[in-house]
Amino acid sequence: MTSKSIARILLCAMAAMAAGCGGEGSNEVPAPGAGGSMSTRTPGVRRQVMFVGFDISPRLIEAIEAKKLHGTVVQDPYRMGQESVRTLAAHLEKQPVEKKISTGETLVTPENLGDAAIRKLINPPKAENTEDTSSSAAKTKKYRFMVIPKGTTHEHWKAIHAGAKKAAEDLGSVEILWQGPQKEDERSEQIKLVETAIAVGVDGIVIAPLDAKALVEPIEQAIAKGIPVVVMDSGLESTKTVSYVATDNYRGGVLAAQRLGGLLNGKGRIILLRYAEGSESTMQREKGFTDTMKKEFPEIIYLSDNQYAGPTSDSAQRKAETLITQFREQVDGVFCPNESSTLGMLRVLDGAGLLPE
Repeated sequence: MTSKSIARILLCAMAAMAAGCGGEGSNEVPAPGAGGSMSTRTPGVRRQVMFVGFDISPRLIEAIEAKKLHGTVVQDPYRMGQESVRTLAAHLEKQPVEKKISTGETLVTPENLGDAAIRKLINPPKAENTEDTSSSAAKTKKYRFMVIPKGTTHEHWKAIHAGAKKAAEDLGSVEILWQGPQKEDERSEQIKLVETAIAVGVDGIVIAPLDAKALVEPIEQAIAKGIPVVVMDSGLESTKTVSYVATDNYRGGVLAAQRLGGLLNGKGRIILLRYAEGSESTMQREKGFTDTMKKEFPEIIYLSDNQYAGPTSDSAQRKAETLITQFREQVDGVFCPNESSTLGMLRVLDGAGLLPE
């Protein structure tokens, strides 16, 4: 018996025990028998769930190719890294810069996966997330920037790292210190890195804030000491930064909702597995998704919309297991708003036999 078969048996058994039980989310609906189900299942026909995610990785590309992932909204992290470093350098050279720079968002599906432009977008250059130089090393260029991502494990950050390095190489006057937390829930570690940047006396900071509020004070302290800051990827509740370089995350959520709603022909029951409280980028994606569902697909109902995946694919998988166990016989569609939540949910849906073989 394969591991996938065992996983399906376990999920089925857990689903049987959970049938009729209430959910954790305030918007969850009752199980069949307590309120009925909008969707019907033909006996003997294997149930399939429409699944839309956000971001890309080699594993998610494989899932799109196999039509297990029916769509994912892809960012341009390589460009994001480049634009962030270039913008900070231009500011220091007294050149005008835009306050907000959008780096684009694209819906990738099994139907357009073969397009040349799509293949280029989903396979950006990447750099391993090791520190480029030590903060104690002698300065070798005109400017030294500390670039602080949210984490150092996702493919997204490796592409941003490569973009930042390419911009520094092209400019010739910039060296970067690449340092970030390992996981995307280590706010205190990110704050310490900002404090280190201040102590080292870098010429500028590029940062993807883990929390739109918690990082305001340390970043504004850096600015007060004459260190300009460019925010990338995820917003910050401050008006004192040089620029914000990012995906239009709200529009990304709109694209995801339109894809999932279209796949379901405007009817069905769905799960929205959110990412993490305080993460401005994913909160905007979730808002774009829920606003669009309400406006364009009013007959679609949420089984759950207030659960959080957490910082890793493993934490996402644990949460997904709970949700799919409870709603296995009801769920028609799922949306996850970032790489790790999408990957964690993919493992569970696939293991439960709810995606194509």
